[in-house]
Amino acid sequence: MGAAAAMTLLGPAAATAAADTTPAPPAAAPPAGVTVDVLGGSTPADEHAAIDYTIELRDAADVPYRHVSVTAMLPPGFHVLRASPAADPAAGSASMPTWTADLVPGRPVDIQAEVVAGTVQDLAEAAEPLTGPSDVIDGAGSGSGPDSMAWYSLSACAQSGPGGVPVCGLSRQLLLKTDDDTRRGIEAIVLILGVPLVVGALGVYAWRVRREPEMD
Repeated sequence: MGAAAAMTLLGPAAATAAADTTPAPPAAAPPAGVTVDVLGGSTPADEHAAIDYTIELRDAADVPYRHVSVTAMLPPGFHVLRASPAADPAAGSASMPTWTADLVPGRPVDIQAEVVAGTVQDLAEAAEPLTGPSDVIDGAGSGSGPDSMAWYSLSACAQSGPGGVPVCGLSRQLLLKTDDDTRRGIEAIVLILGVPLVVGALGVYAWRVRREPEMD
C-alpha cells in the first residue's frame, strides 16, 4: 500500500519512468564483410555538369544479405539525372535516393548514377552555418572571381535492416564556378589574343598578293 501511494505522489510520468527498467536493445552490428565504395568524379567539375558515379557494394563474407538498403547523400543543389537500376520512388528523396540490393559473397553489385552538379553558392550557403566558409576557396587570384570553387562530398551507405549499423563510403571533389562573368573573361582573352593573329595573317596574305605581280 505504501509503495502504491508513493507511485501516486510521484505523478504518472515519474511512475512510468520508475517502472520502466527494461534495458535498451543493443545496436545491430554492421553487415560483416560488406564494403561500399563511391567511384567517379575524380576531376574538378563545372557547375551544372553531369558527373558519372558508381556505387560499388561487395560482400566479402560467407553470408548473403538480402534487401539491403543503399542510400546516397547528395550535396546541396545536386540531383540524380538517371540511374541504373532506377532508385526506389517510394523511398528516399531527391537529395537522398535509395535502392534495394541483394548481396552475394564474391559478386559485387554496381549502381550507376549520373548526377547533375549544383552551384558553388549552394555549397557555400549550406556549409556556412555549420563550419563557416572554410570549404569555399577565393578564386580572385585565378581570374574567375571570388568564391570560384568549393569542395563537396557524395557519400553512400548500405544498411541491412531498420536497426542495422550502416556501412558507408564517399568521394570528395572540387566544384568550379562557371558564371557568365567567367565566360566573358575567357572570351575576352581569346579575342585579345586572337585579333592580332588574324590581322597579322591577313597582312602577310596581302603582302604576298602584292608581291606576286612584281615577281612576274
